[in-house]
Amino acid sequence: MCIAIMKSENKKINKTTLRRCYTANPDGAGFMFAEDNELHVKKGYFTFDEFYKEYKPHENKQVLIHFRIKTHGPVDKTNCHPFLVNNSLGFIHNGIISGYGNDKQSDTIDFNNAILKKLVAKHGNNSLFDDPMTALIENIIGYSKLVFLDRHGNYHIMNEEKGSWHDGVWYSNNSWKKPEPIKKLNYLTQPYSRYSSTATNHHDSGDWVIVGDDYIYGSGDNSVVIKKGEWLEVQSYNEKTKTYTLMTSGFKDPTIYTDMPQKVVDNWDDVETYQFNKSFDYVR
Repeated sequence: MCIAIMKSENKKINKTTLRRCYTANPDGAGFMFAEDNELHVKKGYFTFDEFYKEYKPHENKQVLIHFRIKTHGPVDKTNCHPFLVNNSLGFIHNGIISGYGNDKQSDTIDFNNAILKKLVAKHGNNSLFDDPMTALIENIIGYSKLVFLDRHGNYHIMNEEKGSWHDGVWYSNNSWKKPEPIKKLNYLTQPYSRYSSTATNHHDSGDWVIVGDDYIYGSGDNSVVIKKGEWLEVQSYNEKTKTYTLMTSGFKDPTIYTDMPQKVVDNWDDVETYQFNKSFDYVR
């Protein structure tokens, strides 16, 4: 689900770690830093070597870094992070903001245009970081994380506790870490499939899953159709029944789906789901 990184000044991220982040999130890279009271945005890198060549001269600076996995919008420079709210404030995003985005632009761009730019234009940059406004935005974005940087080098992380700090660097998820060895399975009795319904692995709370085919939830007049391709956030998993509790993470009153069969969303043949979650492909 992408990775967003806030690197403090004079702290370095080694090349191997950066390459691991890119490999797990290969749909476009970018970074941003503040210098001489200006924001400098560099983005649209679609090979690691291209990214690293541009990043290397700035590695000692305070930098926001982003590696993307496509959810909404095409794989192109426009949909790469970072994004500017205005000339003095920019940000990067990790996650999915439900209700925003389409096949032409990412949910991040849509949310920026519909919400962030309008708030800042009317109330100023600092209005985003007043406690009530931050709480409201965090409620809207659910498990997503937003990392802001202004032209003076001030930063603010929304949903900071959902990521982690390591040696002066904040990471929005664990795709920067070296994967642990995958346990060997007995192929005679248990064919391996990371996301199939026969696999022992499953998604944990905070992961995102995609519906493989249209699914009728409920019965009779209370039934609804969950459309193929819809992204849902995992709230919990029942090992005994092999079912999930999933949430839409909408703007208001998100819909909760209980007792959703694992096979509805855990499908090895769904390449997009695999790519979206492969950065968390560790032994649980």
